[in-house]
Amino acid sequence: MARLRYQLEGEGPPVVLLNGIFQRLESWDPVVPHLKGFSLLRYDMRGQGESEAPQGVYTPRVHAEDLLGLLDQLGWERAALVGLSNGGVVAMELALLAPERFTALVLCCTTPYLDAALRAKVESWLLALRAGGSALRLRVALPWVYGQTFLQAHPELLEEAGLAPLLAQAPGAEAQERLLLGFLALEDLRPRLKGLSLPALVLYGEEDLLFPRPYAEALAETLGARLGDLPAGHAAPVEAPKAFAQAVRAFLEEVYA
Repeated sequence: MARLRYQLEGEGPPVVLLNGIFQRLESWDPVVPHLKGFSLLRYDMRGQGESEAPQGVYTPRVHAEDLLGLLDQLGWERAALVGLSNGGVVAMELALLAPERFTALVLCCTTPYLDAALRAKVESWLLALRAGGSALRLRVALPWVYGQTFLQAHPELLEEAGLAPLLAQAPGAEAQERLLLGFLALEDLRPRLKGLSLPALVLYGEEDLLFPRPYAEALAETLGARLGDLPAGHAAPVEAPKAFAQAVRAFLEEVYA
């Protein structure tokens, strides 16, 4: 298990927030004020933020084992998992690894499988990272990560100075490569997920070009889950934090009723 940075806050039913692939736990700052009444655990996965970045490829299974170890250390016997993008994949792997430990899943802007189109998108990030470092990788990823409406409202993101804060939050280049290679190692989870009997909500961004609606539909069908949409691109909790939190809250309040 890698040494992980984490943060606990709030009181109520336990909920774990799982970051997207290059995010830090601070990415949940816009959402947390709207989730009062829950005990929230947010953390940096290995290679992210201030967590350890050991050698090796960071597959979803490796991340899942890290989180299970953290939950054991904290004494969290059961919790709901709320995962964004790669965090959603990790949540699925963890629920498959220890289904008895979890009460519900909220899976946002994520996928249970890779197809040729998705692999091509993510591989373009990896090639950009190798060719021009974090700055080029971020520039290539920008229109896939943020929706049209958000980019129109934040034109500064198209300038070098506007990208600087995002670059400062990004992991080092080696960690980024291990994270991307780990995601690209994803196997089709749908055959295993069909046997999972946890309450689940699948959310997608209406402007998400990276994982558009068909991936969410496939996931919801596999899990027998509720399907919902958000007025956002791929980074839905950042672009539409209130709408995201309202959807999560309504679902979890029903689960914990």
